Amino acid sequence: MEKTGSMNRRNLFAMIGAAAGASVMYDAMTSMGFAAASKYTGPIKLQGDPKGASVLILGAGVAGMTAALELRDAGYKVQILEYNDRAGGRSWSLRGGDSYTELGGATQTCEFDKDLYLNPGPWRIPYHHRALLDYCGRLGVALEPFIQVNYNAYIHSSQHFGGKPKRFREVQADFHGHIAELLAKTTAQGKLDQPVSKEDTEILLTALRQWGALDNSYSYRESIRSSGRRGYDKPPGGGLNSTPIPSKPIQLRDLLQAGLWQTLSSGQELDWQSSIFQPVGGMDMIAKGFERQVGHLIRYNAKVIAIGQDSRGVTVSYLDTRTGGAPAQARADWCLCTIPLSVLNQIEMAVGAPMANAISAVPYASAVKTGLQFKRRFWEQDEAIYGGITFTDLPICRSARSPIRAPPTAVPVRVSCWEALPPRPATLGSMQPVLMNSPVCPRPNG
Repeated sequence: MEKTGSMNRRNLFAMIGAAAGASVMYDAMTSMGFAAASKYTGPIKLQGDPKGASVLILGAGVAGMTAALELRDAGYKVQILEYNDRAGGRSWSLRGGDSYTELGGATQTCEFDKDLYLNPGPWRIPYHHRALLDYCGRLGVALEPFIQVNYNAYIHSSQHFGGKPKRFREVQADFHGHIAELLAKTTAQGKLDQPVSKEDTEILLTALRQWGALDNSYSYRESIRSSGRRGYDKPPGGGLNSTPIPSKPIQLRDLLQAGLWQTLSSGQELDWQSSIFQPVGGMDMIAKGFERQVGHLIRYNAKVIAIGQDSRGVTVSYLDTRTGGAPAQARADWCLCTIPLSVLNQIEMAVGAPMANAISAVPYASAVKTGLQFKRRFWEQDEAIYGGITFTDLPICRSARSPIRAPPTAVPVRVSCWEALPPRPATLGSMQPVLMNSPVCPRPNG
C-alpha cells in the first residue's frame, strides 16, 4: 500500500473525511490523482475498419470479457485464454460445494448452505462506476442496494470502554457535536484565524448548532437534541410513561484516545458513498452475464507460460492444466493482456528491460477475507443490526453482514466477511481459529 510520509493514503483520506467531510476529502483525492468522475456516457463505439484483424485476450476477468465483447461487436476475430476453469477473475463468488486451491497448494472446500455465498474479491459497485452499471443493465444482471453505513452497527476498541463496542451513531453524533462546540465557541469569541463578517458569523453559528446538535449556549451535552442523533437511554413512546430519557455523550478526550473517529469516514470516501450496489446472488452474476455473450470465445484452464511478438503479430504459449501434455500456441495480430502484474512478471515475455522492470515494480496490498455461517441471524434478532459493517481494532478489522431478503426466522444463517490490511494478515496467520473468530459484539451461545 502506498504511503505519504509515515501515513498511508487510505488513513490520510479517512482523517480528512472524518474531520471535514466527503467534499473536502474528494478534493484532496483529486489533487493527488486518486479520484476523477467517470467520463462514460454510453456504449462504446469503436472506430476504424478491423479488416479481419485478430485479437488474443489474456484473462477472462471483467476487463478481458468487456474488451472481447466490444472488439467482437466491432468486427474483430477474438479469442480469450483463461487460467481458471471459470470466468470473472477477481469478481467471483464461493458457494456450498465449491473448492478452491490456493497458490500455496492448500485446498479449501466451502460448506455453506444452499443460496449462501461469499464474494472473496470485490463486493460493491459505487454509483459512479457508470460503465459497469451500464453493462449490468445491458447484460441483464439484477442489482440491489449495498448497505455500507449502518448507524446501529458497532465501532469497537479493545483497549477502551472496558472493551465494549459503541454504536456508530453514538460515536458520530458525539464526535460531530464536540467538534461543532469547539468551533462554535471559537467563532462566537471572534477567534477565527480569518476575519468573518457578522452576518456570516451568525449563519455559521446557526449551522454549527444544527450540525452538531448543540444547545443555545453552543454546548454539546446530554439532552433531547443530542439524543435525537445518538439515541436515547429511554426512547420516546406513547402512554403515561412516554417521556424520553436522554443519553450521556462520550467525552471528547475518550473519543480521541480510543480512535473510534477513524472509521466515521467509511461512508464518505468516494468509492463508498451511497448509492452503492451489489449483484443479486453474488458478484459472479456479472461474469455470468458476460459469459452469455462471449463464453464461446474463452479457452479455460489455459496457463500462459510465454508471450512472444514479432513483425507478424503475437504468439502465446500455454499449457492445458487439466490434460497436461506439450505446450500449445495461440497466434493473433494483437494481444490484450489483463493478467495481474504479480503473475505476469513470472511469465517469459519478449519485452525490453524497462517494461519488465516496471511490471515487477508494482506492489500489491495484502488482504484476508473470511466467510462464516451461523445458526441464526443473531446480529438482527439480538442487536437490530441489518446490514452494514462493524469496525474493530482487532486483527479482523471489520465484519460485514449478508444481504436481507427474508424474515430473520426464515433462514437463520449468516455469511460474514472480514478484511485485514498489512501487517495484519501475518498476525492472523499466527492466530488460532478460536481467537481469529472472536466476537466483536455480544454473541449468543450455539
